[in-house]
Amino acid sequence: MTKNNNFPEVDEVLQAKWLKIHIMNRIHVLKLNSFLSEEDVIQHVGMCLIEKLRSGVKIHHPVAWAKLVSERHINALYKRHKMSQTTESDKVEYLANLYYQKNNLYDDYEEITKYIQQLKFASREIIVMRFFQGLSWHKVAEILSHREGKRICAATARKRGERAINKLRQIYLKQVC
Repeated sequence: MTKNNNFPEVDEVLQAKWLKIHIMNRIHVLKLNSFLSEEDVIQHVGMCLIEKLRSGVKIHHPVAWAKLVSERHINALYKRHKMSQTTESDKVEYLANLYYQKNNLYDDYEEITKYIQQLKFASREIIVMRFFQGLSWHKVAEILSHREGKRICAATARKRGERAINKLRQIYLKQVC
């Protein structure tokens, strides 16, 4: 960003070396270096600051304000990045699909269904929605939220799914061993 004569607060933020160091450290600690740079965050903070100042908001400590905004921005990007990463249950699903496709073991469907029927309704419902209907975790969470009458996020739905898979694995191993 360039010098902004209308708002000296923006220049103060752009020249704050400790803020840049703080941002670089946060990016490094969260391992976001591969897709986020210090300049991206500074630019976001500068644009937010200009927007606030244009709206008439008085910011008494612009560098401290910028630190808070930068942390919020980095944390939001970190959460989005973590949500996009493959989870363990997704890896299990992928490997199971590869295995079944290679070995044509679709006739095991009846046996798997028998084990799924031994699960509690809630666990069975999640497994069916995710693995048989092919719904995303976001969609599963949306359906569960509607049914339970409270907000359930995708991470919670995914965690419930992982517990259901673990329980199904226990049932299967108990029958096989």
